[in-house]
Amino acid sequence: MFILAPSLINQGNDLLRRHIIQHLQETRKCFGCNLSRVNFSRANLQGIDLRSANLQGAKLKNANLRYANLEWADLREVNLQGADLTGANLKNSLLTNANLQQANLQHSNLQGTDFRNANLSYANLSQTSKNNDIQNRNSVILCKTVMPNGIRTNYCYETSKT
Repeated sequence: MFILAPSLINQGNDLLRRHIIQHLQETRKCFGCNLSRVNFSRANLQGIDLRSANLQGAKLKNANLRYANLEWADLREVNLQGADLTGANLKNSLLTNANLQQANLQHSNLQGTDFRNANLSYANLSQTSKNNDIQNRNSVILCKTVMPNGIRTNYCYETSKT
């Protein structure tokens, strides 16, 4: 169970938004809901089902998202720094311009995930499903990142778009 104090919810959110968050707390699922710019930093969201949810610009710093279902989620510009995404389903999600520094994505499903301009510095991607976009096609920041094959990049670089 996670608790969100009213101060964690962005100012200007309406009653409907608060109802969505209350529903999420009770059911641990919210298919396609709008949670953009909500602050879930340090929240325990383990096993939560947020398929197709809009989390654009949300703060999930140091959040527990172990085994969360984020398939088709919009995670553009999200802050996932230090988040635990072990075993999470991120299939076909948008993580463009996301901060994933020091995030643990071990054993996660990254098939079809869009990492354009994402920062994966010091992240752990070991034993994740294959995603060629991480190194081949997108501008991704990899600095001492543990890659899916378990090998850590020994240098810092940004891959270029092709």
